[in-house]
Amino acid sequence: MFPIPEGLSFEEAAALGVNYLTAWRMLFTKAQLKPWETVLVFGIGGGVSLAGMQLAKAAGARVIVTSREQHKIDRALGLGADAGICSSTEDVQKRVMELTGGRGVDIVFENVGEAVWSTALKSLVRGGRIVTCGATTGDQPGADLRRLFIRQLQVIGSTLGNPGELQDLLAWCAQGKVRPIIDRVLPLDAIHEGLDLLERNQQFGKLAIAIGD
Repeated sequence: MFPIPEGLSFEEAAALGVNYLTAWRMLFTKAQLKPWETVLVFGIGGGVSLAGMQLAKAAGARVIVTSREQHKIDRALGLGADAGICSSTEDVQKRVMELTGGRGVDIVFENVGEAVWSTALKSLVRGGRIVTCGATTGDQPGADLRRLFIRQLQVIGSTLGNPGELQDLLAWCAQGKVRPIIDRVLPLDAIHEGLDLLERNQQFGKLAIAIGD
């Protein structure tokens, strides 16, 4: 048990133990993010991806985000993302190379899975890392082994976190470095509305259900 950092609502605090803790471990424990590196975050608007963007920016990294919807990219840019790529109208890999001067990114932060896997690998700099915690579009992508070993890429799996990592995350929140994004708070009897929003991929951040006093 840890106290909620001062200034956070119950809904914001509830988001920390899942999305934000997952993103913390991915970036800092697993990928060992450095402040001078560039991170590509797929699927901005989803809870883990949004947490990854916020944490990477708070650490001083450059962050490029992708989404199929321009309004989500616009929201991310307003929250500090350095660049956004609309995957429904742009070639993500080509645009990444343009944004990085042909170099590629140091880290791909990924929880989409099969639909973006090939693009993710092709967007990495030689020796880059892809860290993944999900496979919402499928878990059997082509491995692209030649690219993996020729470019000496690292594929890192990650999930959730431990109490020590949560304590470090809470310390950041207490210092005002990061604050969870809550899309909306719904009453318990509107839970089906919330599920419909998730199914249509309309949320930006977390949906919270207020169970009652």
